[in-house]
Amino acid sequence: MAAFTVEDLIRHLERLQARGPIPFNVKSGEILGLLCTCSQGQRTLIAILMTILYPISEFAERSPLAILGNLGDVRRSMGIVLRNPVLDPALTGRENLDFHARLHGLGERARDRRLSEVIDLFGLSGSAAAAVETYTPAMVQRLEIARAYLAHPRVLFLAGPTEGLDEPGRLEIWGVLRRLNREKRVTIVFTTRDLEEAAAICNRVAVVDDGEIVALDTVETFLTIMAVNGASLDGTA
Repeated sequence: MAAFTVEDLIRHLERLQARGPIPFNVKSGEILGLLCTCSQGQRTLIAILMTILYPISEFAERSPLAILGNLGDVRRSMGIVLRNPVLDPALTGRENLDFHARLHGLGERARDRRLSEVIDLFGLSGSAAAAVETYTPAMVQRLEIARAYLAHPRVLFLAGPTEGLDEPGRLEIWGVLRRLNREKRVTIVFTTRDLEEAAAICNRVAVVDDGEIVALDTVETFLTIMAVNGASLDGTA
């Protein structure tokens, strides 16, 4: 079953030089990586999927997430983590989560219960009472993902979730995403410039070139093709 299916997705933005068509689907419960070295087309694609950009009339989307006609339900079904943090560094981790839970309309009793669940799930119990400005970059990103998960999203979108992190931080975030996908069956779509990262945690990878998805297949298929051609994950022969 598909979490959502996008057919003939076209977005002509003169500034971003993003073009279509971009046919693909995202399967329910999978982790899909959008692999792109050019950030412009990548930003456009993920912005349309997040409903931040409104697609033109050539866009057709057939699924429960009917982006054209049901934006409210679409947005309520997704969690979003952008590159720039939306957390207040002066507040504690719990205070940040509490603020965003209020934005989602959770009442006091439901909010307290949900915050405790999320703090435990993301391993934040030891740092929830500390100001976010004292967090490591990986801890900040973990809290960002926890914030995005507050409203029980069906699909979680992340833009470059490990960019700027050191190797231990990257591994930490990979573990968080794997756990969400495995234990909570959250469908995850994230952008990356790193094939090694895609190979580490994705079920499938979509290669985005100049705003178009030019290849979409399983990680195993891509690795097999690279092995046949004598290429490595870092692009060297």
